[in-house]
Amino acid sequence: MRGILIFLLCACFDIGYAQVADTIHYQLPDYADSIQSTVQKLKKKPILAAAETFGLNMVVWDADYLSGQDFAKINLSTMHNNLKTGFMWDNDNMSTNLFLHPYSGSLSFTSARANGMNFWQSLPFSAGGSLMWECFMENQPPSTNDFLATTFGGAMLGEILYRLSNSVYDDSKTGSARVLSELAGFIFTPMVEFNRIISGEAFRVRHRPQNTIPALPPVHLYLNWGGRFISERSHLFQGSYGLAFGLRTVYGDPFDESNYKPYDWFTFNLELNVGGAQPVLNTANAVGLIWGKHVDMPRNQDAVIGIYQHFNFYDSDPIAVSGSEIKPYQVAETVSFGPGMLYKLNTENNRMQFVIKSFTSLVLLGATYTDHLKLPDREYNMGQGFSINLDANLAMQKIGDFGIKIYNLNLYTWKGYPLNVDYMHQTEEQNNYLNTEGDKGHSNLFIITPTLNLQLSPSLSLMIEQRRFIRIAHYVYYPNMTYATFDSRVTLQYKF
Repeated sequence: MRGILIFLLCACFDIGYAQVADTIHYQLPDYADSIQSTVQKLKKKPILAAAETFGLNMVVWDADYLSGQDFAKINLSTMHNNLKTGFMWDNDNMSTNLFLHPYSGSLSFTSARANGMNFWQSLPFSAGGSLMWECFMENQPPSTNDFLATTFGGAMLGEILYRLSNSVYDDSKTGSARVLSELAGFIFTPMVEFNRIISGEAFRVRHRPQNTIPALPPVHLYLNWGGRFISERSHLFQGSYGLAFGLRTVYGDPFDESNYKPYDWFTFNLELNVGGAQPVLNTANAVGLIWGKHVDMPRNQDAVIGIYQHFNFYDSDPIAVSGSEIKPYQVAETVSFGPGMLYKLNTENNRMQFVIKSFTSLVLLGATYTDHLKLPDREYNMGQGFSINLDANLAMQKIGDFGIKIYNLNLYTWKGYPLNVDYMHQTEEQNNYLNTEGDKGHSNLFIITPTLNLQLSPSLSLMIEQRRFIRIAHYVYYPNMTYATFDSRVTLQYKF
């Protein structure tokens, strides 16, 4: 229903602004966008993009208000109070704060992308949409973590989805093939498809000589399905069983020297669960190149150094069959940037390939499960820190590949809460002003993931993966805690 309302309201904004936007010439900074040359040049329409961002917020607020959400009951007094109070840390659940807010930001970001803006020019639209919502569209204080997640996480997710949608559109197709192409684009980026419909691009057929169409960056898409098991405190047979589904994509070639503009190379992984009283969204990972430089190496070797943006999200619920109230893991790295290096070694006959990826990042917004803070929707600490990510993979033709990933997140929770506050017996409104990152202290998270991928055919493989989670929590006012567990997935993987 929200999606339909968003679509209809944005249509009204587009009808109102399209004529104005098309008659004004905008002088925006020049920027060589690597994928802009693969589609017809888009005229920059910042006013239209801003109108769509405004319309998105208004439609979502309207849906919340009509459904009776208390936070949507706003007036001039609540707006003034929000501006007077300033930004605070909020208490929403982790999936809302650290995944859905980035997705919300991606809608504003891709609206700007669809209206001719490049990556950097689109970033203010996700920031502006977030500021509008946080300051004026709720009767709760503006949220620091929501602004960070919506702005920077939204830009990352938005650019990934925009490029994926750009790879599926084909204006030369007609009939059912064209409908499927437009539908796939809508799934990736609703706002891009909305702009294509309003402008008529979704229905216009173009035939261009093949030699005049620039080559798109390579896109590899993998779907997997099978079973998964989440253990309770590392017990082999005590845990949660369910079905596992996943989507993984690798976009671009990082060792191609022409692919060093923002997000010319990225990887994106999404894992879903069904059954076992576990969250549907279990895992989301992404890493994207912001800036890169090729390093000259001896024969059969390649290396790239650069600056990368990272996103990691792991979520679980307590194991119902064991009666435990502890969540096996909750980890998030939502806003994170830092240096990294990619290295590739090929054998003489290319039958074997060895790839190493290493990254170190400054984490501006992250989260991890806590043993002490227990609010109705929140049992995790937020904070800042750094992460280290190592990934080694050995691939052999017609056999498969073996990989090992080592991930370490060091998260510092600086802003605690007054110990004399009984937040368990406070009202929801009082807890809205608790303004805490969580239990003051430091958490050290390790995720060690060996993966075996056996090739069954050129397109089909059997993938076996086990992740070991280790959490070491040091609290300032509470006893320290250590927790370890694992989860496993056995899936069939199909490569498109």
